[in-house]
Amino acid sequence: MSVKPRYKWQPMRPAMIPAMPTEKLIAEWVNSKPGMTKEEVIALAMDYEKNCTYWLNDLYQVQVRPLPEIRFVHLNIRRRDGGPILRDWRHFQQIKNELVGPECEAIELYPAESRLVDQTNKYHLYACTDPAFRFPIGWTERDVSYVNGSLPGTRQRPL
Repeated sequence: MSVKPRYKWQPMRPAMIPAMPTEKLIAEWVNSKPGMTKEEVIALAMDYEKNCTYWLNDLYQVQVRPLPEIRFVHLNIRRRDGGPILRDWRHFQQIKNELVGPECEAIELYPAESRLVDQTNKYHLYACTDPAFRFPIGWTERDVSYVNGSLPGTRQRPL
């Protein structure tokens, strides 16, 4: 029986993403925005993208969009092949650590249905850029173990 090797994390690196979307993508956007012209859709997309940066590794592409009015950034995470991400919390934690900072906190929002956006296999984290900021929810102290079964009835995979 062979043992599948564990994935070795590849650091995120800056990427250049084409500034102008393809005609096919523009047509899809126009279809998804009833009442907007092609020019309005392009202007909206370009305004949204103007301050964004992009990062890649072998698995993920991340768009970082600053939200300076609230000291947050929006991390738009997707697999490079466009498929769904079979969740690995540690990957999202590492992306947040590398692109925002290890002492910065982030949340993933599950919105009200009236604000739901679910068009592609993308995942969104909202991170505060102030490393002193703490959300008023969650644990207050670090508690990490990479020992499988360190507590009765628990399992943990190694790093």
